[in-house]
Amino acid sequence: MAAPTPLLLLGPLLGTVLGGPSSSSAQASAAPSVEVTLGVLLPGRNLSYPWAWPRVQPALSLALEALQPQLRPLGLDVRTAFASTEDHGGACDYTTSLLKAADLKISRDPDVLLGLGCFHTVEHLVKHWRLPLLRAGLFQIEIDPTTTVYAGPSHPAPELSGFPGQLFRRFNWTSRAVLLASPQNDYGEHFPFGLVFQQHIPGAANVTVSVHQYDGQPEKAVRFIQTKGRVVCIWGPLEMLQEIMSLAQAQDMTRGDYVFFYLDIWGKSMRAEGHREAAKPWQSKESQDSGGLREAFQTVLVITSHEPQTPEYRRFQSQLFLRAQKDFGVAVNDSAGTLVAGCFHDVLLLYLKALNETLQEGGTKRNTSRILEKMRGQKFQGVTGTVNINNYNYREMDFDLWAMRDVESGEYQVVAHYVGADKQIEWLGPVRWKKGSPPLDNPPCVFDMDDPSCGKSGGFPG
Repeated sequence: MAAPTPLLLLGPLLGTVLGGPSSSSAQASAAPSVEVTLGVLLPGRNLSYPWAWPRVQPALSLALEALQPQLRPLGLDVRTAFASTEDHGGACDYTTSLLKAADLKISRDPDVLLGLGCFHTVEHLVKHWRLPLLRAGLFQIEIDPTTTVYAGPSHPAPELSGFPGQLFRRFNWTSRAVLLASPQNDYGEHFPFGLVFQQHIPGAANVTVSVHQYDGQPEKAVRFIQTKGRVVCIWGPLEMLQEIMSLAQAQDMTRGDYVFFYLDIWGKSMRAEGHREAAKPWQSKESQDSGGLREAFQTVLVITSHEPQTPEYRRFQSQLFLRAQKDFGVAVNDSAGTLVAGCFHDVLLLYLKALNETLQEGGTKRNTSRILEKMRGQKFQGVTGTVNINNYNYREMDFDLWAMRDVESGEYQVVAHYVGADKQIEWLGPVRWKKGSPPLDNPPCVFDMDDPSCGKSGGFPG
């Protein structure tokens, strides 16, 4: 039997997204009365960006095609206008982004913008234009709630706060945490390393977060850890984590007195690359041995975005791969890019739902504040799972916690799944602590020597 078309695949899932008038033959033949121009600003060809256009365009097309039976009776005609933010070398460029945004505004006068997946500084234009901005790619530390909805996975941000907060409470970490952050990650995302983590990650009012900006010197980083805490969160390239863990192992810090959380929201460390096998982040791209890091990584837990395992998502994924190959001649079968494309797909559905409600109430397509207000607090099932935009205009995303299954195989498995819409952790397996229990975040007589029972020869042992 022939494979079903994208419309048949997604139609049952999306059939009630928009609501509005019931479809009839008279409505179905009605000409569109409201033309909506979706302006898109994303990298045009460079697939090193998970939010590149060859991934996102098929996702948007699938959403619009699936909704077409509803869009036309409602009098909505959605058209897409794309502009690439890449420079001639293929990298996202600040000047190019500004010029393309201005050109798009002049030539097509979009009603809503999607993307800006390179630089955040273009957003002052969006605020000036008073247009809705739908984002699901490059992270932004703060968004303007009057214009922007952030609906995709990212590294430490407000929508991640519930997960680490619950982990801290479950493992009874109440006073200390350490953050080591690189100025940017593998995708060129720049991270203001202290602010977001200190405000949101621990989720406990009394936790003090000590922050260290990693400058390529693991010796300084390890010494900072030894003097500041035992619960360590690391954000940066995988090579940075491997460097730190190699030295931590040499300093005898991997016996179970420390726990290292690696914040790998895109899940790159779990994918096979070069000589590295899937789910073995201790291996490097060049070697499967990686200096014997397998044992050291028993103390490393990895947080990634959760990729849905539902039949709807798998069907969407298959169609996305086929469209990208057909329309762009490229293979885009990686999990991070697929998830980002799915998030763009779902936030477009949510926008159209809010737009339709605004129009039904007598508003216009340029009532940005009303449209964004309607996008908040709504829940619906998209291809990426439950879509729920919180009061900060961030989507409540799902995350996974990975731990090493056993030292013999060195393979990681998901031990916990955080459901963002419900703010609940589903435990799927045990965390095998090397000492049988979680390490203390503030062990006695290590950081606080004022206790009379502590000796005076203290220090900061590894």
